[in-house]
Amino acid sequence: MSEARLTHLRMPEVTEGRFQVAVFPIGSTEPHAFHLAYGTDVFAVTRFAEMAVDEANERGARCLLLPTLPISCNENVRECAWAMSLQPRTLMDIIGDVVRTAERNGIRRFVLLNGHGGNTSVLLAAQRELASKCKSFVGLVEQWALSHDVELALTETEERGHACETETSIMLYLAPEHVQMGAAKPTRTRRSIFSKEGISFVNPWHLYTVNTGIGDPTKATAAKGKRMVEVAVDRLAQALKELSEAAMDGIFPYRD
Repeated sequence: MSEARLTHLRMPEVTEGRFQVAVFPIGSTEPHAFHLAYGTDVFAVTRFAEMAVDEANERGARCLLLPTLPISCNENVRECAWAMSLQPRTLMDIIGDVVRTAERNGIRRFVLLNGHGGNTSVLLAAQRELASKCKSFVGLVEQWALSHDVELALTETEERGHACETETSIMLYLAPEHVQMGAAKPTRTRRSIFSKEGISFVNPWHLYTVNTGIGDPTKATAAKGKRMVEVAVDRLAQALKELSEAAMDGIFPYRD
């Protein structure tokens, strides 16, 4: 199966494709310091999804790649210029509608591929809600979590999370045309008032960081990004293959 992107397929190819798994990438359109484009989370998760789905299908999976959602939850970044955002309830409803579309078309294995950290709690809530409202398996994958161990081994900086060494490295590998390394610089973030952990809160991003970035992106390299992406693609492709081939029997998604 050479083409898995729904947007690139014609109706006969879709109806005859016998797809087993729908993969739904979710990105974000928001500022990424001064050196990365607003569409960083869209570009990165889309390209990563293409690579992982292609690899999974090469291994025998039957995955269909849905269009990337380019706007998601950015309520804590709303004070930053042109940070596009959906309300948490809106994002949850969109996910539910897309899952139901997949169900109507015969796919009951569904994977949310998250490319934006601000979505995590909302996607977990959507996943839990859908568990009682639909007949599909709805899995969640965080792009960065797939290669966290490799990230720790490769990166030189401790503060990471947004427009940082890690994300910049990945963009230098996946979409270098959207990176201006000449504008990259270390970014200072503010500490919370709490001396110890104990009270969690949603970061008001315009107060937390001086240029919307975190850490030191000047340490980023395409070689680091390549290694992290390769490991993540391999791990996700294997999981998608296993999901595609599993029988949806009485104990799915478990086995004896």
